[in-house]
Amino acid sequence: MRVLTHKGVTWHDDPAPSEQVLLELQEKDGFHELDIEDCLSEHERPKVEEYDSYLFLVFHIPYRARKTGRIIKEEVNIFMGADFFVTLHRGKIPILDRLWRDLENSEDMRQEYLQHGTGFFLYELMRHFFDDVFPLVDSIRKELRRMEDILFENDEEVDLLKDIMAVNRNIISMRSILLPQRTLTATLEHKNKKFVPEELGLYFDDILDAIERQWALLDTAKEMIDALQDTHESFLTHKTNAVIQLLTIFSVTMLPLTFITGLYGMNVNLPFSGSPNAFFIVIGIMGIIFTTMLTYFARKHWL
Repeated sequence: MRVLTHKGVTWHDDPAPSEQVLLELQEKDGFHELDIEDCLSEHERPKVEEYDSYLFLVFHIPYRARKTGRIIKEEVNIFMGADFFVTLHRGKIPILDRLWRDLENSEDMRQEYLQHGTGFFLYELMRHFFDDVFPLVDSIRKELRRMEDILFENDEEVDLLKDIMAVNRNIISMRSILLPQRTLTATLEHKNKKFVPEELGLYFDDILDAIERQWALLDTAKEMIDALQDTHESFLTHKTNAVIQLLTIFSVTMLPLTFITGLYGMNVNLPFSGSPNAFFIVIGIMGIIFTTMLTYFARKHWL
């Protein structure tokens, strides 16, 4: 666990907390055993719980996996007292690492972030969390515009179903991550003023506004992906119908020709059967029939 202290406020951060470390924290700072169990669990919902000496918070931070491109979440557990701030998570989180390096290397930033107490530091941490959500939302919107351009500007048949499903999955993931955080952020300003002073209410309202903007953008993205999916399916249906229509016309055109060749394959007397030019006459008749039918279909705009 790494530790950073400034003017009586201490930030503890552990990217791989062991059960032993958590038990030591419980004994030292009097954390509730249920909160320790939540830290050991990997799938806790976002929440905030208030005690006499500290607040316990669970955040979910969205990020894009490099290999798969999927948007997934990382859980961060926070214990916040009057003079201490503990962040526990599994694995490195770029936002926390950047913030830690900035505070470690800059006295001015430590002064700015920590001199106003742990409540203000919680605001700054949350601001960093949700500021990093906007690029993820923008990346989803760029993917939607790219697919829209391909779908409407490409004359060739393009199957975008996998791309559409992948973007739709990311939109659903982002919405499922942001939804409970709206409630969490809204309840923070009503907690013990010892941890979240009343004057910080406007700051947390600003974070809530950012979440609402992100939610609105995701709502628009959801509508766009639904429209793209419907349009893509309509294009595929139209192309399938066009192929079926072409095959039907081909079958109808070949039907009389097949009938004529079948008749002349029978061992009976038929017109022109005794003529030495019977083959060419029959071929000519078939050609006329074939040309007439194609002309008819073309005038009906079926070809």
